[in-house]
Amino acid sequence: MIIVAPTAFKEALGPVAAARAIAAGLKSSLKNKKIEIYPLSDGGDGFLECISYYFKGRRLRNVTLKVTGPAGEQIKTSALISGRQAFIESASILGLRLLEDKNRDPLKATSKGLGEAILALLDKDMEEVVVGLGGSATVDGGRDALEVLGVRFLDSKDNPLGPGPAELAGLERIDLSGIDPRVRKQVLILWDVDNPLLGPYGALTYAPQKGAGQKELTALELSLQRYAEVTELTIAQRLDHRRGMGAAGGIALGFAALAGCKLMSGADYMLRLSGLRDKLKKEDIVISGEGRLDKQSLSYKVVGALRKLPHSKLILLCGEIRVQIAPRDRRTTAISIQPGPIDRKNALANTKEYLRQTATQIGRLLK
Repeated sequence: MIIVAPTAFKEALGPVAAARAIAAGLKSSLKNKKIEIYPLSDGGDGFLECISYYFKGRRLRNVTLKVTGPAGEQIKTSALISGRQAFIESASILGLRLLEDKNRDPLKATSKGLGEAILALLDKDMEEVVVGLGGSATVDGGRDALEVLGVRFLDSKDNPLGPGPAELAGLERIDLSGIDPRVRKQVLILWDVDNPLLGPYGALTYAPQKGAGQKELTALELSLQRYAEVTELTIAQRLDHRRGMGAAGGIALGFAALAGCKLMSGADYMLRLSGLRDKLKKEDIVISGEGRLDKQSLSYKVVGALRKLPHSKLILLCGEIRVQIAPRDRRTTAISIQPGPIDRKNALANTKEYLRQTATQIGRLLK
């Protein structure tokens, strides 16, 4: 059997459309092979699209919420509700995709809207709110979101900190006495990357794409270090070094340490929800892919999770390849879908067709 299981091609194609394009190409050259599609997400872009896909046949409501966007403006976002379970995607609340390149500034971007969305859903009597993290424009450790939920961040004079993540450098005390008790028991956080909060592979790994230059990186490093220190003092436990805590600019750490929320890998969650984790057999061929394949893709995220499951071949179709597959891994190969040198605008506009064309060629090899 051939399993088609891509994630989103950011800014170009969602996981469902990507899976269908690949399947269409395969079917044009493989007439008698059984092909099944399993669109996936690591919790970032395409998360709600995948939830909607796997909940088909079940009652699923789309609810519009008014929240604060990453630049502080009022925006509308969506949540999906099934019974008393709700799903939200942080990328649609505080995501980079909501800001033009010139407006990206992690010293100003806020996670406040995430807290507002969670609170609104809890007030709708949800028993569980599942939050997919990923694609964020923020590096505030989830501070602004947690303030909405009742956490107080105080300076040396016991006054609330001013706005912006740089203020965390002056953090002296965190007051958890007013936090909404529902958050701990009813919110599940799905991380898209397994980076810790601090260090060379920490949350700041992604800060440059969020608009941070050297000046901003220095300020953010001081802020996150102080945030980690006071957080450890507050809960008498160190969590910042654990995998996943740097997700979404440290939002994962804030919700795990200060709100006591459960965390898990978004890719693992989706593999379980889709049933693919238990379905794959060692003779199956898996065709996956994403917009940009890098070292982090191979170690975790959707691709990394698929590599750990039974299969005979894993073929990755990618818009951009920034890592080499180790020679000892004879089951995995990465193929660029680009027909040749091409500018980014045209590459994004033609992603669907390039996926179909590449899948057609692969199908001829698999006959």
